[in-house]
Amino acid sequence: MLTVSDMLGIALKIEGAGYSYYEKLGERTSGEVKTFFLRLAEQEREHADIFRELLKDVGNASTTQDWNDNVGYLKSYAEISIFPRIESSEVPQNLNKAISSAMEVEKDSIIFYSDLSSVIPDSNELKKIIEEERRHLHDLVKLYGSL
Repeated sequence: MLTVSDMLGIALKIEGAGYSYYEKLGERTSGEVKTFFLRLAEQEREHADIFRELLKDVGNASTTQDWNDNVGYLKSYAEISIFPRIESSEVPQNLNKAISSAMEVEKDSIIFYSDLSSVIPDSNELKKIIEEERRHLHDLVKLYGSL
């Protein structure tokens, strides 16, 4: 049986990969764009810290049957949509492609975390992370449009 802890583990993996990706983009760029990517990297690290705290709070509590179907869906969604993109250690050389890939991961993360919020419905921390991921997506779209 899947647990909420399993899902928070997936969220930690997503945030860790996001941190690494944005840090690599920060190393390749300069000026305001570098600052932008390094800020995103730091926010992804902060998200991971929040998920670690949620993990401590939740422990290994099993989900109810109603939630278990949703949690199974979330795990499959992450494995199919998110992990293939974030597990690649390669960051595209072309900045537009790199930003486009980041936008896709942010979008998929928003979907994953929004669905996760149905399993952890009263988490203000999770709601804040979802809003920050939306801001990341918005800022990436603006950056993409300005290049």
